[in-house]
Amino acid sequence: MTEYFDVVDEGNSVIGRAAREECHSKGLWHRASHVIIVNSKGELLLQKRSMKKDLYKGYWIDAAAGHVDSGEAYEHAAKRELKEEIGVTAALMQLFDFKKQTGNDNEIIRVFAARHDGPFFPNKEEVDFVKFFTLEEINEMLKKDKFTPATLDILKEINRDPSILSRF
Repeated sequence: MTEYFDVVDEGNSVIGRAAREECHSKGLWHRASHVIIVNSKGELLLQKRSMKKDLYKGYWIDAAAGHVDSGEAYEHAAKRELKEEIGVTAALMQLFDFKKQTGNDNEIIRVFAARHDGPFFPNKEEVDFVKFFTLEEINEMLKKDKFTPATLDILKEINRDPSILSRF
């Protein structure tokens, strides 16, 4: 089944609609949601992407992420991805937006956060496993492990302002 996304301008206004493949092949701006989960100890949940994924196989990524379907709200997409990828329903708080250009993939990303201690039920088609890490552990992992480009930007923002993790 073909996925369709809203095509947006750099100001995030909808200017059209296109199939996923067209968005990625033509470098059309579209939307994505990412979710960070922090537990009661202040640790961040990371997921190891499945080797079955078409992009970034085996890379680390935040708790859940995905494209926003055409006509869908960012928060709805974030909640959908949380449920699909790690089997969680949680209240979300919007943190920040940013633009990400990776090759022909041009996204305006909205980042949400939730507090959750688990349990988690990873979808094995999308996720190998999930694990909580301290920010210090993640910063060590950044030296040797592979992270998705958007997750690198999210972690950069958290490192710039760690108080982000206590705002929700």
